[in-house]
Amino acid sequence: MINPMVVEGQVHGGIAHGIGNALFEEVVYDAAGQLVTGTLMDYALPPASDVPPLDVLHVVTPSPLNALGVKGAGEGGTLPAPAAIANAVADALRPPGVEITEMPLTRERLWRLVGAATAR
Repeated sequence: MINPMVVEGQVHGGIAHGIGNALFEEVVYDAAGQLVTGTLMDYALPPASDVPPLDVLHVVTPSPLNALGVKGAGEGGTLPAPAAIANAVADALRPPGVEITEMPLTRERLWRLVGAATAR
């Protein structure tokens, strides 16, 4: 790592982005095809208070593809965070028969899924 503090910030940002993908971020259009979530007032992003404290550990393996051995680091948190959250929610809602098939897992979407599962 050239600058461990920068890498730490990139990983934290990637995880925050993954949390947003899993729980908040959704592009929504109305029935006429007009974008409804065109500003950050409408397109929900996770606030810092929704990102848990993180302990980040690094396994440094130099890249053989360039002279410096460097590679990206920030995008690493964007993929496992939504998968971990979706799997945790799926496990928690398995008893009432809720099947998670799309994200984000907004409160409204989960409310509807639980209501449909318990109505069966």
